[in-house]
Amino acid sequence: MSRLKLAVQQETSVVDVYLNGLAASGRKSMLSLLNLSAGILLRRGTAHSYDWTQLRYVHVAKVRATLLDNTYAIATVNMVLAALKGVAQTAFNLQLLDADSLARIKTVKRVKGDSSHKGRALSRDEVRTLIAAAGKNPQKLRQLRDKAIVLTLCGAGLRVGELVALDIKDYCQKTQTLTVRQGKGRKYRQITVSQLVARAIQAWLKVKGDGDAMFISIRRSGLVGQKALTSAGVTIILSQLAEIAGLEAFTPHDLRRTFITRLLEQGADINIVRQLAGHSDISTTVLYDHREVYEQAKATKSLKY
Repeated sequence: MSRLKLAVQQETSVVDVYLNGLAASGRKSMLSLLNLSAGILLRRGTAHSYDWTQLRYVHVAKVRATLLDNTYAIATVNMVLAALKGVAQTAFNLQLLDADSLARIKTVKRVKGDSSHKGRALSRDEVRTLIAAAGKNPQKLRQLRDKAIVLTLCGAGLRVGELVALDIKDYCQKTQTLTVRQGKGRKYRQITVSQLVARAIQAWLKVKGDGDAMFISIRRSGLVGQKALTSAGVTIILSQLAEIAGLEAFTPHDLRRTFITRLLEQGADINIVRQLAGHSDISTTVLYDHREVYEQAKATKSLKY
């Protein structure tokens, strides 16, 4: 076999093996990012024509600088870096890239300072404190409802509008699956929740009474109402719980950020996370990733004098 044929096979295998290791829904986005990178590194280069086995630190740094010079969004630049590092890791796994080159490539830093990073993700301790605050309400019905609300937002990553649109029929106790029928852009998705979230939902549904809506209002008397909660109502409930718990202010959407951040912390495929969050574009999911904030906090808290 000629060296040229071998090189073509290697180039193809590296990028294909990398893409095939991703969720099917995310391959197109990543291929687009790799095409963009290859075009910077090689005139008329594409993801399948560029020899990724020759990728080095200087190449990744060049792509990073070129994208920033051309005013690409910081989220996009960071996604490109993630794609390049992923391809490099694949080449190493295929024994087509040496360990030293991979290590150097991984030192290329993500771009910071993205002003579009708004809101925050709650820490694990904050979520526990929030759940405990829900349990302090003297009315048992409110305890169960509010705990279910907090855990559903944190454990399923729903938008507040999606939460209040849920009907009882949208939860399957047998499979512990929530069906979001009225997501953003009228998108439909299903989310399998953890045992903790499932228990909270089931405990609430046992006592909520009649009515189709999953989360409903509760009168001051403690009796269950008939109307579904509104987004504003959920915001007020969470604000009250935050005050009881002594937490820094947060929005319902911050619990969605918490869901995404926790999944990524645990090593979940970002494309799977994108699907669970109901995002159309993977770059949107990246904006919800607040892991770096916790790493910074951890570093400063460990300082000793």
